[in-house]
Amino acid sequence: MLKIKGVLIAKSPIHHGGDEKTGAETLLRRIKMYSDGKFKEIPYIDGNAIRGVVRRLIFSDLLEKLDYELTNTKLYHSLFAGGLLETVSAKDSGILDLEMRKKVRKYLPPLSVFGTSFGNQVLAGKLIVGKMLPICTEMKDMIPDVGIVPDHSFYDFLDFTYGTRKDELREKREEGEQAMQMLYSYEVFIPGTPFYHHFALENFNEIEKAVLGRVIELWKQSPFIGGKKAIGNGELNIHYETEISSKPYLDFIEKNKDKMRNLLEELEGV
Repeated sequence: MLKIKGVLIAKSPIHHGGDEKTGAETLLRRIKMYSDGKFKEIPYIDGNAIRGVVRRLIFSDLLEKLDYELTNTKLYHSLFAGGLLETVSAKDSGILDLEMRKKVRKYLPPLSVFGTSFGNQVLAGKLIVGKMLPICTEMKDMIPDVGIVPDHSFYDFLDFTYGTRKDELREKREEGEQAMQMLYSYEVFIPGTPFYHHFALENFNEIEKAVLGRVIELWKQSPFIGGKKAIGNGELNIHYETEISSKPYLDFIEKNKDKMRNLLEELEGV
């Protein structure tokens, strides 16, 4: 297994909402942990949020390089969202047979890395995306040494940001009555918050390793996570201790464009 550790620094407020709301207040997602002899609820960024962001980046990049426009909604979901498991007839249950699986892994390496589903079948991915954990005193026993001493509580890295919205959708309003502005707030990690994060790859080849290199390149080019990106939230300074060259993957695309396009066309017909 290849494991790449990194430090991500918030350059703007970051919000990753949890399920708990208090009125118009939305808190950060939290995970319950046992550390240093105590149970604690630590705010964090879930690995699934990161996986979704970088998955969209790598497949948008692939389609652009292939100059390929998708026409099939199911294939779009298979590439960009991991697919949708469906109930299919017995005659179609083996539609992604062994030979097709080999072709997908060989000629669509990002799908081999991220995994997907077609019909009622799953193509397992090889990428593990860790959670973004704040480097804080409460996590000192849980986070490996990445060159930052955890000398602040996570509470020091939290704040609330406020906004307003209008009740435009309220059905009953007197004639001439103006829409009311409502104040809401959401909890954020403040700029400067340091996070530990890691990616890992299992059972990979050199092309798949280079896909991860390209993933990190693309994320650095669009370094955002969490909500409200449109107003500048979620920007990161991204640094991983291991540099991975994307060149083998990019060279692979150039050498196999026709085969990759043909396979996408074939999958659109599934």
